[in-house]
Parts: sequence; structure tokens; C-alpha cells
Amino acid sequence: MTPAINEKRMVQLFCELARISSLSGKEGAVARRLSILLKFMGAEVTVDDAGRKIGGETGNLVARFPGTVRCEPFLLSAHMDTVGPAGNVQPRVHRDRITSDGTTVLGADCKAGIAVILEVLKVLEENRLPYPPIEAVFTVSEEMALMGAKHLDYASLRSRCGLIFDNEQGIENVITSAPAADKMEIKVYGAAAHSGVAPEKGISAIQVVSDAISRMKLGRIDRETTANIGFISGGNAINIVPPLVELSGEARSHDPAKLRRQTRHMEDCLRKAVRAVKVRDGSRLITPRYEFLLERKFPNLRIDRTNPLLPLISAAMAAEGIKMRPSSSGGGTDSNILYGHGIKAPVLATGMRDVHTTAEYLELKDFFACARVTLRILQDWTRSGGEAN
Repeated sequence: MTPAINEKRMVQLFCELARISSLSGKEGAVARRLSILLKFMGAEVTVDDAGRKIGGETGNLVARFPGTVRCEPFLLSAHMDTVGPAGNVQPRVHRDRITSDGTTVLGADCKAGIAVILEVLKVLEENRLPYPPIEAVFTVSEEMALMGAKHLDYASLRSRCGLIFDNEQGIENVITSAPAADKMEIKVYGAAAHSGVAPEKGISAIQVVSDAISRMKLGRIDRETTANIGFISGGNAINIVPPLVELSGEARSHDPAKLRRQTRHMEDCLRKAVRAVKVRDGSRLITPRYEFLLERKFPNLRIDRTNPLLPLISAAMAAEGIKMRPSSSGGGTDSNILYGHGIKAPVLATGMRDVHTTAEYLELKDFFACARVTLRILQDWTRSGGEAN
């Protein structure tokens, strides 16, 4: 029989954490509080050097519990940082939800996940339940392109399976698929000239870029792929043919091969637009040029439906009267980065809603259900000896 979680304690802990400001790069205070709580529960707590690498107050916090049985280890993870405004969060507890006072975000993204993890660990401890070795990972700067997870010390982690708590969908939706994303930084160089005196001697970088973008397939490419140009800057004055334009964009796809095709397509459009322009200034032939810098923001996440961890999640939800539904996401989470390092961790919903806005709230029904489901998963994992790995 699965012991009951302490709903009142969960609410109190969440509100305590929500009041601690922890913008990306400034998670020091919440990390210190978590360290105290976890050590009191008997964990070995370490902090890696991710903070030094990314210029933050603290690194990722890893709490290790040795477990009470011989079993494959299990990972539980949520991120400590929030977006703003979050300078003075004042949680308001209502009958069915928790909100802020409307002037800040609430921080349920992702402190609801942290509260779920701590409550589950506390129930295991209080009831002296058998449990596997657990690695609880609390990352920094997730909201800044998953930087904490990117600099996590993976050599120190033993877990190959686990759960991430960072999903604002309904509790039944378990994210098992998310896209890889490529970031593009582009510069197009034209040639300056006086636009009223000798415009024929110039090459408008804006015009070249406009031609390139008009050739690009953007927005929803197919069911798995999207692309966007999100930033354009260029020009010096209205009487100067603009010699430089800078662009930033991205492409995402659940299929890495499709992602490669999309980014090649976008560069091909740029290349064709550049090659289409030539200007002669006396004996000199002037042509535009471009720079196209591509960076992988994060790898894809794809947990196959045959993965044995999913039946454990499904069974745990069924015991709560919930029918699990594998879900796809268009965004990235720490799970993408972990997947790239060989750790398969579906993303559970925690009850957070309208995240990244001052209307953000935490739906208590799903918040409590997430903790109960997680507790059941850990019990089943322990009974199976971690065979879902």
C-alpha cells in the first residue's frame, strides 16, 4: 500500500521556495536552503562547478541517497531558476490553486517540481520504505538555454533512468518526445554608398536579406519541424545604403535528419540571395558576402514507447485513476540534455499553468497527484530491481 503524501506540507514547502528569489544565475539562496533540507534528510550533497563556468552564484546541486535495497539508481530532477519578474513573490493559497499576488510570476516553473521531489523523499524516509539509490539533481539556469544541465558533471552520475518535473500540461501527459534545436547567427555584408548621390555603387544588405528570407520556408514546416527568424538589425541612416544586417534564428525538429535539412535550406536561401547581386564600381566588381554560424542549442528527446519505464508510469497513474498519454513538446527541457548523455527521463506534469507570466498558477490537484504517482513509480522500480533500465 502506498502511504499518503502530506498535502499541507507540500503547500508550505512550495510557498517557502516560491518566496526565495532565484532568477537564472542567481540561485544561491534557494540552493543553500535545499542543501540544508536535503542534508537533514540524510543526503550527501555536492555542488558542481557549473556556476563558475556560466558566471552564476552557484552550480548544480546533486543530492545522493544510498537507497535501502540493491537496485539500479534512479534520477529525480527539477531546475532551481525562474524567470522574472520575481523580486518579491507573494504566494496566495486558494481552495484549488496557488497564485502570486499578480505583480510577479509564481515560480511554479519549476519549484513545484522541487517540492514534489522533496515530499516524495520525505515520505520514503518517514515510512521507512524500501527505495533505490536516488540521485536528486537540481539544476541552474535552465531558463537560459538549459545551461546548468549542459555543464552538469555527468561522469559523477550513475542513473540511466529517471524523471524530470517540468511540464505544464495536464497530469496525464508525459513528455517522451521533444525537438532538437539549432541556433543561427547570421551576418550579411553589403556595400555602403550614399543613397541619394550614388546608390548604384552600394549593395543593400537589407535587400539581400529580404530576398533570402522570402525564399525560406519558415513557421510550421511539418508535424515535427519548425523554423523562425526572430531578430533582425541593420542600417546606419536613411541616406546610407545599409552595408550590414545581423539576424538570429532557429530551427527545431524531433527528427535530427529533418533538422539538418532545414538548416541547410535556410543557408542555401541566403547563399542564393548573395550570389544574385553584383555591382560594378569602375573596374571593380563588388559582391555581398555572409557569415552563417550554427550552434546546437540542445539535442532531441525521444523515449521509445517500448521503453520499460513507461509501463511503470502508466501503472502508477492508473492506480490514481489517470490514463497516461505519451506527449510531444515543441520546447526543450533538461531532459533533452540528459538524453544526449544517455539518461532517459520522461517529463512529468506538476500542475504549473500559464508559466512565464504574472498569471501563473499551480493547480493543486495535479501537484498532489504528481507526488503520489512519483512515489508509486519509485516503489515499483524498487520491486523490479530497476529492470526498466
